[in-house]
Amino acid sequence: MKALDNKKIAVIIFVIMIILTAATVAGVIIYGNTMFRVIEENERDSITGKHYAFICENPQDGFYGSIFEGADKEAEKDGDYLERMGENIALSRDKYELMELSIDAGVDGIIVEAGESEAMTELIDRADSEGIPVITVGSDNTSSARKSYVGFGYYDLGTNYGKELLKIATDEPKRVLVLMSPDAEDSSQNIIYQGIRETIERSDTSSSFRLETMAIPDTSAFGAEESISALIMRNDELPDVIICLNEIYTTCVGQALVDYNKVGHTTVYGFYENSTILSAIQKNIIYATVTMNTGQMGSFCIEALKEYEESGYINEYMPADIRVVTTDNINDYISEKNREEDDEQLQ
Repeated sequence: MKALDNKKIAVIIFVIMIILTAATVAGVIIYGNTMFRVIEENERDSITGKHYAFICENPQDGFYGSIFEGADKEAEKDGDYLERMGENIALSRDKYELMELSIDAGVDGIIVEAGESEAMTELIDRADSEGIPVITVGSDNTSSARKSYVGFGYYDLGTNYGKELLKIATDEPKRVLVLMSPDAEDSSQNIIYQGIRETIERSDTSSSFRLETMAIPDTSAFGAEESISALIMRNDELPDVIICLNEIYTTCVGQALVDYNKVGHTTVYGFYENSTILSAIQKNIIYATVTMNTGQMGSFCIEALKEYEESGYINEYMPADIRVVTTDNINDYISEKNREEDDEQLQ
């Protein structure tokens, strides 16, 4: 009997502990949600102008971080608030969830790295139907009701890579490996590749290059680093040229060449720029990078939203300046950037 009573007591204590644990967890969740709403309401109350949302897939991507900074500076001029969606949320959300949050919040406009997926098309169309104008940046969604695309022509970007390749043409064919996203819904990189291929095919030295592609994970720096490290450390011969179609690939390739003592074994063309990429060009680890004026892109996004609010009309495409930075002009480029930064600080 005593043993049976002890079992009952143990069961009762166990049930009580479960109830207390569940109550504690529920309390934490409720408190967290309440605090989030309070913070959100306080932020909304502090906004004197418009409230815009900025959405990109990968928060680690310096390319979109720089676009955000340019847009944020432009928004501040009129007292508007540009929120980088997902930045203050504990759980990570993809760009589709962040689009839904922005629409539900009733923001005054959305700037988004879109892509051509049907899910994104539906979300942009939903935002438009609820009176929220959407500007796509960097990656377009041509089938949607977006008001304008701010960025660069994918084909033009490919043409720039192709022209750079033609400068190193020789009688001996070169193997060119283009690192691309495995996302089948992202047609932008296919268009860039088409620009590269057709630029070479139209030249008199088209037989000097053999183009190949390789899918590399691009949702995180870690996934890309693993795949690129495996490529660089292989015993077989590296391709004569590697073309990286995003910032993460470019940074990872440069680092892997140093780590595995393969600097000089391949010619690397990168995408965009950061301090690591520019330093790698100065050290002849990376030969060149094709970059854009991201501050200009960010500014264009806010200008597009303002123009639409005021007139109801807007240019469907606002192109950013594209520039090729090589080992030959890297020092001039850095000097120009430093002068521009000094001028901004003086203003």
